[in-house]
Amino acid sequence: MAEPEIVEPKVFQCSLCPFYAAYDRYDTKYVDESLPSPVATTQYNKNKKEPSLTIALIEKVYLLRDPFVAIKDKDKIDQTKLSSLVIGSTCSVCSRPVCIHLDCSLFYTRRFCLKCVSKYRDEFPHEILDEIGDKRLEKFINEDYDQYEETLI
Repeated sequence: MAEPEIVEPKVFQCSLCPFYAAYDRYDTKYVDESLPSPVATTQYNKNKKEPSLTIALIEKVYLLRDPFVAIKDKDKIDQTKLSSLVIGSTCSVCSRPVCIHLDCSLFYTRRFCLKCVSKYRDEFPHEILDEIGDKRLEKFINEDYDQYEETLI
């Protein structure tokens, strides 16, 4: 008798904080079967099976199945169509994984870790920097960036 294959969980770990979590998908599509599509709310479609809500994201993100949504039959459900939580992405400058917490990353046309925002602060609009606040960027200002850039090569 063959032993069952053990599948190692995929783990996302933020490069700026101690947050880590097992993730299910790294994808640009957010699909949620629990929410009806805006098209499904019309009178014509009320009797038909409501399609899922699908959102095409601008960035590729780490998705975790929503732990607060109960699954009745795990064998029959497509795991990619369950409600998910976005837990992180990769910085578009340094390619490091960062969580979506306000102290770790910023989405402004694309994802930036706060280390890169701090390093290239002159490239960002003042309104964005004001929203982030100097207090959150302070911890990255005096870091040794030479060491940081060597890891990228």
